[in-house]
Amino acid sequence: MFINGFLSPWGFAGLNMPFQMAGMGLMGSVGGFYRRFAYERFSTEFCVELAVLGAFLTALYDFITNFGYAIFQTIMGVPFHVALIIALAYGTPFSVIHVVSNAAIFGIAFFPMIKAAKKTLMVDKYG
Repeated sequence: MFINGFLSPWGFAGLNMPFQMAGMGLMGSVGGFYRRFAYERFSTEFCVELAVLGAFLTALYDFITNFGYAIFQTIMGVPFHVALIIALAYGTPFSVIHVVSNAAIFGIAFFPMIKAAKKTLMVDKYG
């Protein structure tokens, strides 16, 4: 977040950064909580479950960040309901791509990445 928020070539992240941080914190919390219930189940149903969870959390993250942009526009003088509609309208194309790609990544590539990480990072030994 530091590099993205402060050292980005496009400039300072602005007022949307706290909303990005809140969304990422929520994703980390849900992921940590979900790990307690996600045993070593390598099945098709589990892949579908991960894809749906990834898609839902991505949509939630996109809504949080779009809401943050609407707050920023409201501070700039745009009425809140108009700012929210504008933020959601402009954010929808990216959100669709973001949700679909994350669903595919979580559904298809999750287990190979976990296996590689366990071998590389010695997760079983150190937790």
